[in-house]
Amino acid sequence: MKNKIFRLSILLFLGLFFLAGLNFSAQKGKLLNYDVLIKNASVFDGSLKPPFKADVAVKDGMIVKVGKSIKGSAAKVINGKGLYVTPGFIDLHTHVDRGMYFAENRACLNYLKQGVTTVIVGQCGTSAWPIFEKAEDLMKVWSEEGIGPNAALLIGHGRVRQIVMGMEEREPTAEELEKMKALVKEAMEQGAYGLSTGLIYRPGSFGKTDEVIELVKVIAPYGGIYHTHVRNERDKLLEAIKEAIEISDKSGAPAHISHFKVMGKSNWGLVKEACTIIEEARAKGIKVTADQYPYQFSNGYPYRSPIPRSAWLGIEETEGTERVETERLTSEDVEAIFNHLRDSQLIELYKKVTPYYPVSKRHLQFLNEIPRNRLVRLVSRSLISSGNFRGPGNTKERNMFLARMANPEEAQKIREQIREHIDNVTGPENFIVGICVEKNLEGKSLKQVAAMKGKSVEDTAIALELMGAKCIPLQMGEEDIEYIMKKDYVGTGSDGTAPPYGIGLTHIRSYSTFLHKIKKYALKRKSVSVSHVIRSQTSLPAKIMNWDDRGWIKNGYKADIVVLDLNNIKTRTSISNPHAYSEGVKYLLINGELVLDGGKWTGKLPGKVIKLKKLT
Repeated sequence: MKNKIFRLSILLFLGLFFLAGLNFSAQKGKLLNYDVLIKNASVFDGSLKPPFKADVAVKDGMIVKVGKSIKGSAAKVINGKGLYVTPGFIDLHTHVDRGMYFAENRACLNYLKQGVTTVIVGQCGTSAWPIFEKAEDLMKVWSEEGIGPNAALLIGHGRVRQIVMGMEEREPTAEELEKMKALVKEAMEQGAYGLSTGLIYRPGSFGKTDEVIELVKVIAPYGGIYHTHVRNERDKLLEAIKEAIEISDKSGAPAHISHFKVMGKSNWGLVKEACTIIEEARAKGIKVTADQYPYQFSNGYPYRSPIPRSAWLGIEETEGTERVETERLTSEDVEAIFNHLRDSQLIELYKKVTPYYPVSKRHLQFLNEIPRNRLVRLVSRSLISSGNFRGPGNTKERNMFLARMANPEEAQKIREQIREHIDNVTGPENFIVGICVEKNLEGKSLKQVAAMKGKSVEDTAIALELMGAKCIPLQMGEEDIEYIMKKDYVGTGSDGTAPPYGIGLTHIRSYSTFLHKIKKYALKRKSVSVSHVIRSQTSLPAKIMNWDDRGWIKNGYKADIVVLDLNNIKTRTSISNPHAYSEGVKYLLINGELVLDGGKWTGKLPGKVIKLKKLT
């Protein structure tokens, strides 16, 4: 009897053990259903439709299910109640490659905090990789070491021209043009996504329309896209837009207009005519799109003096002519200092200051092969910038300016020049004090400061300059910004950078573009709907870049996902303090991996280099 009971006990124990094993296996299976499961969220799927309630399931880097009450377990469950799910934001125009080249900024945290999951880099005619490298070099490093957001790389027209022709202002020879085309083709073969131009920057500005057309023809068979900082964003905007359309039409590649805007108060309103030109081209089947950043001021370093340089220095400045500054240090003076050194000495000096350290074999080869005059220029400008010896901090310039102001006739002329400059740029009501020793003036316009101090606008500008204040001109009109924003072919591009946090002065767009656009223009001003802004940052950029696997919250799409606290967005940047991370993105997934968890970076670098494959 005892043996029978013992045997039954053993069998019962084994049975329970077996059942426990089955239960454990079942539980383990449930854990493997999904990697991430977002529950009870409101979903903006990338369309113009209002948000809908749904769960979103992610597995192996992909969105595998979108629907109500998704069953199953996941390694990470996110409670989406009160939160909004959107596709990851795609930045159509950014210069973060400059910072992301270095390991410290590889995460691009200022963009992750905005919800950006993909960036298009190598803009404004400057390739995404340094002049001494190839596209494949940067792609290899980023792929092996990891990056925060996904990245698509462009080759720059200005960089290609510089490699072949230096900074010479002339048309290329037939041989030089072929070399330029070969460089473009090489980059496209390595996976670059298209060609960018910066037609207001040297040496890109030296290239005529026909030259650009020939280079863009090279990218067309690959399905490449022509991104352009057009030749003029002021009074000749319409001609510049027409040139971009002509390049697209004659090359066969889509044209994408970067940071679409018009600058200068006297030019406000021209964007309406520019949009008409774009829409007429689109109606003819020419592929033309654009992006914008939602701010009234421009430039990576947006601070400008309210005193024109000609007035400060006392020189005549005529458009299209060179200034002669015999009493001040120039770049040519600096080059002359270094010109007596041997090439080997120049290279050794360069090694001591270049941020690209240690100098690679390819970098060294580049230095040894460039013409001597270019080597001297590169080294001299790497060590000494003549711009460091200019402005109110330079005692000589300051004293020379004050001496001229002591002459009543000269002082009157200076005041007239200052007033004309301010009126032409944007008007005293739109010239804003950004950083000043008198903190109560920060955020005030020149007009307001003049009233506070009981001085003329001109004398106020002089006083601010002499105390080292940094001012920002609001060169774009708010009405123009909103008009462009409403167009269904205009996406979002920050034009920002990835600087070391807190170092230097930068445009606030580097930290806040995407959330600022939602908060100010959709939630506050209601210029456009939230769905419209989300589309401009997700599915529209994906369509522009010909990506059919991202930009939507749909089954089978890449799991680049923003989980946003829409009603608690905080953009903490200001023109007085541009370095401040945005808040509101609670969770961020890139290729299915959690990059922000509770708003904090997880330390992961799951971004991929998106390579363009030649059309078949």
